[in-house]
Amino acid sequence: MEDIKKENRQEAVTEETKAETAVVTDSDTKEKVPEGAYVMNLARPYTYEDKTYKKFVFDFENLIGEDLVDIETEMTAVGEFALSPEISTSFLYRLAAKAAGVGSDVILHLPIREFGKVKNKAQSFLVSTGYGEKTL
Repeated sequence: MEDIKKENRQEAVTEETKAETAVVTDSDTKEKVPEGAYVMNLARPYTYEDKTYKKFVFDFENLIGEDLVDIETEMTAVGEFALSPEISTSFLYRLAAKAAGVGSDVILHLPIREFGKVKNKAQSFLVSTGYGEKTL
């Protein structure tokens, strides 16, 4: 089992390397942004726990299955369950946090307008992958 995990991690590192090479430049900041990532510029700076954010970059395409398991584990630890993750606000904001590389509490405390946009982007991504589809 450990060999499988190690192999999967090596594949993930390879995918990360690919993602680092497939980038575009954000015209506003001249920052490199992974291709296909969702950039959300905030209406006004947002401060959470002494860190100020002006934008978030959500790279949903680089998430792996382990990220979904981590989200479920985090939810279980606080007594939450998602029977349908694609419509669970708790699941979706955690998914967005993983995609942005920030703690889930950072996303949870966003102003409602930004929170709603982020949740909807996470939902659109999850549904676009076929997650939650019923198979016969």
